[in-house]
Amino acid sequence: MINDNKLLSIFAWMLIAVSFLTVVVTAFVPGYASGLKTMTKENGFFEWMSVVLLLSITGYGLWFLHRYRTVVPKPVSVLVAGFAVLGFLAAMEEISWGQQIFGFHSTEYFLEHNYQKETNLHNFIPAEIFSSAVYIAVYTFFVFLPLFAGLFAGRSGRLGKLLPYLPKLPVVLIVLYGSAFQAYFYDDFGVRFDMGTLAAGTVLAGIYILFRRKEISAMLKIAYAMLVAAIAVFMLSHDIFGFFNMQYEIREMFVDLAALIYFMQLTETALPSR
Repeated sequence: MINDNKLLSIFAWMLIAVSFLTVVVTAFVPGYASGLKTMTKENGFFEWMSVVLLLSITGYGLWFLHRYRTVVPKPVSVLVAGFAVLGFLAAMEEISWGQQIFGFHSTEYFLEHNYQKETNLHNFIPAEIFSSAVYIAVYTFFVFLPLFAGLFAGRSGRLGKLLPYLPKLPVVLIVLYGSAFQAYFYDDFGVRFDMGTLAAGTVLAGIYILFRRKEISAMLKIAYAMLVAAIAVFMLSHDIFGFFNMQYEIREMFVDLAALIYFMQLTETALPSR
């Protein structure tokens, strides 16, 4: 399903299974009401998986540069190096530059201005604003742009040329699945907008699959059906979610997974034809 990397595919399906079971067990198995909270807590399973994925971006970028440094153009090498560095910086931000591991104290400036009193930069911005900005960008680039481009590429030569450089359907489905972890039916404009965006993206993905069904694999069609089923289960489990809950750690992890897969996809397009 994911590129042709079997190890990455297995790892991705493992994350999907663990995240889904976390919700199901928390919502429906007596005695495990704190399951979601435990798995998404600070320094919990999903946060550390985000760190692993971000460092994987760095590791893959360095490997690609070492392996193909003589065959890819210099601008491509610079972009790959930049994305690898970005992955490292994001991973360090996730663990507050080692503060969560070694337990050193924040300086007075971070204690005064950082919303979580931690040694990182992203928490200088209110969480609601930071998350909204990130997810608008994620939905736009990883969901709506590739789906619209894929649907209308036949009518526009420019869109056709753009398609190889946009996220492919597996990446779109991963982002939509990650976005399914949200506070359904919470009385807040941001939540209602988030629900509407998820619904629009899911419907658009279904239309895309319907119109291009002959070229889309059975596995991806099954993955889409599983996405819709997961959204239905999460809606039934909406009581375990909340606007301030840490299910957003799961969403963040799947964005990191999508970014890794897209990075691999994009670097493959830069390789000379064999």
